Amino acid sequence: MQAHQTHLPTINPRALLAEGGEQSLAALIRHTGYVIQQNLLRDLAHALRTGLPWLIEGPKGGGKTALAEALADACNLPVYYLQGMEGLTIADVLYAWDREGQTQWVRQTVTLGQSLEEARAGQWTREFLLLGEALAAYEAAAASDVVPILICDEFDKVSEKLEDMLLQLFARGFAHVPRYGEIGVSDQTRWPVVILLSNDQRHDLSSPMRSRCLYSWLTPPQPHEEARILQARCPQAARGLLIKMVKLIQAIRGLPGLIDKPGLRESIGLARALMTEGVTELTIRDIESHLCFLAKRHLDLENLRKSLARIEVLMELPDREVESWFVAPEEVLV
Repeated sequence: MQAHQTHLPTINPRALLAEGGEQSLAALIRHTGYVIQQNLLRDLAHALRTGLPWLIEGPKGGGKTALAEALADACNLPVYYLQGMEGLTIADVLYAWDREGQTQWVRQTVTLGQSLEEARAGQWTREFLLLGEALAAYEAAAASDVVPILICDEFDKVSEKLEDMLLQLFARGFAHVPRYGEIGVSDQTRWPVVILLSNDQRHDLSSPMRSRCLYSWLTPPQPHEEARILQARCPQAARGLLIKMVKLIQAIRGLPGLIDKPGLRESIGLARALMTEGVTELTIRDIESHLCFLAKRHLDLENLRKSLARIEVLMELPDREVESWFVAPEEVLV
């Protein structure tokens, strides 16, 4: 669990949505540098109103994780983060018993004079129950007015067995722990904000899981949307630098033979690096010395080196359309 900043106020996104509508939510998220697509904003609003888990699928690098993190950051909410991977266990997701602690308890209790039966009965308490990220998020939602966010990243890597174990929690808001009882919150308006992210590559999520979620497909942003996001993420960057950055990325994407073409993540990373170094006017020498931001394979690196002259020509060509995508600095986070 990643705790929120306790010295700063938290914002209940459900209350904000009820009071100010979808655009107030979009404006708040935009202040983190994330520009949310209109269809995703609509679906996020439905997820907040209903309390249902929100399943977002889409190609890698499209901004799924960034959206979930932007919501948490904008509202200053605690984040419970579950990374889908091979080897993930029920203990990581739901719960496990502290067997060593239970054994010590029984021994100590018997030593103090209680019967073995009484000692064993006392070991099945909350003190010895270790919660995984998902169930811990629901317990936190039940215990506090601060809305937690549960992010399940790369959920398509979770095993079918774990998927099945989460069905009850996502459908009812609580899970039954044998020998202990129920943990969570049945009031749907108090459920944590649950966001499941999937690249839809490893395995297809089951129909029962999908039926418990609201569903969105995140389409990679169009070039003009990328420009807005780039400027929002790098608001201090010179306008001319960002214009050339967009031209650069478009030129590289148009090159034949590249295996992994740079995306928005690479654009943002390069722009921030250039800003740190005080670069305000992008030149071919700057590009040559920062190819590590743009190429992710040896073959791609060599292709970029051989194409620098062509890239320079395309980057320097005037393009009124690209220039129109960048607003004045004071308008970026309005």
